[in-house]
Amino acid sequence: MEMTDMRCSGALSNAAWALVVLAFAQGGAAHAQAQAVQGDAEAGAELYAAQCKGCHTVSIAPTLRGVADRPIASVGGFGGYSEGLRARSAQKWTAENLDAFLSAPVVFAPGSRMVMAVPDVQARADLIAYIRSLPPPREGR
Repeated sequence: MEMTDMRCSGALSNAAWALVVLAFAQGGAAHAQAQAVQGDAEAGAELYAAQCKGCHTVSIAPTLRGVADRPIASVGGFGGYSEGLRARSAQKWTAENLDAFLSAPVVFAPGSRMVMAVPDVQARADLIAYIRSLPPPREGR
């Protein structure tokens, strides 16, 4: 009886791993698909106002002005970066990295304080278009 229980546990474990692998594979396909989607900065501005503005306009999260192509985890004076983001500080916020982060923040940067994902490919493309359209922050801000 114990042997059967162990086999069932192993089968469940294998099934769980298969689901994890499938989720990552689908995430990669979503990133490739997102690269082909044209973003709309105006639609992105609306999404930003509805979903992002609460944290990214106060001290909870760093400003998104000038984030495009800026090194990851590089806003001076912001001490709230997770280890996962700090580990990527040699990389830049390219459109591909923004897409990967927005689609699954805690997968892209384990321990990220941003837990709200943007699963819709078009919505991510719109947000990225909006973020890339923002001018850099003014001095002293």
